[in-house]
Amino acid sequence: MVKIVCPNCAADLDVPNAPIHTCEYCGTAIQVSQMVGPEGKNITGEKVTEEAKNTYVFKEHFIIRSQYNGSQAQNLMEDWIVKIPGAPQDFESTATITERKLKFYPIWVGEYKSSSQYAGLDNWPSFSKPAFDRPGWYEYVSYYKKEERGTVHREYQIPLLALHKTKIPKYLRDYNITTTGKEYFDIQHVKELGGDIIDSVFSLNEAKQTMYQGVIQRQNSEIYKEVTQITSRNDNIEERGVYYIHFPVYEFKFTYGKKQYEAFIDGSNGRIIHIDVPISTRFRVITLSVGGAHAAAGTGLLISGLSVPSIAFFGIAAGIGILATGLVFILLNFRRGAREKQT
Repeated sequence: MVKIVCPNCAADLDVPNAPIHTCEYCGTAIQVSQMVGPEGKNITGEKVTEEAKNTYVFKEHFIIRSQYNGSQAQNLMEDWIVKIPGAPQDFESTATITERKLKFYPIWVGEYKSSSQYAGLDNWPSFSKPAFDRPGWYEYVSYYKKEERGTVHREYQIPLLALHKTKIPKYLRDYNITTTGKEYFDIQHVKELGGDIIDSVFSLNEAKQTMYQGVIQRQNSEIYKEVTQITSRNDNIEERGVYYIHFPVYEFKFTYGKKQYEAFIDGSNGRIIHIDVPISTRFRVITLSVGGAHAAAGTGLLISGLSVPSIAFFGIAAGIGILATGLVFILLNFRRGAREKQT
């Protein structure tokens, strides 16, 4: 921990030795790495100029508001669970919620306009030996390398979840975050909901470098749609804006039948990011019984089809179909989680 003075509200803060910290009093996004020297010494004890303050504060700090409080998010989770086939219908009265937290996760978003002039090689066909019975057709085709030139113009919005991968819940790593509803950060909104603010482990410059490389990679993908090999290129990438955004996720832990489960819900729109789904004992008994019966019947028909030539086609086809149905029923017992599809 290091001691700093908030350059906006002058509050004394003990903050983790990380590049960015959101002031818990006024909500200012402070670039701690700008305020703290290499030995961790505070350099804000003396009066600082407004010019210096501009380097300490990141002004493009936004929040995606949570449209649900904790009770509403819990109701969403419980309603969603009981609608899943096989989930226990007594979940609301029997399950025990052991933890409910609202976390505002950090994300950097960069907007870029890019233009890439390129030269490269692509495969072009060469036709030979015209077909005597099909006018316009050829017997052989070969390929040769031909140089192509062009320009790719694109605009990108690059998101960067601002935590090390090992610190990001695995269900959030590929989650598409909607940032169109962002508004300037409001610390009171976080406090009213009892939320926790998680800050970026990347400095502004580190985030910019990573997002810039993301633009280069996307331009690469576009160029390789036109050529198989790039021989030269010239990139012109214009940064149009970089934003620091916090978005809300409700995280639940609960027990059912002495087993522990977890759930993640997007507080901004109520979307189910992931839920560990308990399976009722009754559902397990039914699916295992039905699945076992189908598997046995399918196996019998398959063996008959292989053994008796007169019913070979019917036995093999029907046996495979019934066996597959049985396996589907059995595999339902191994289903671990569910999520709401993103469109």
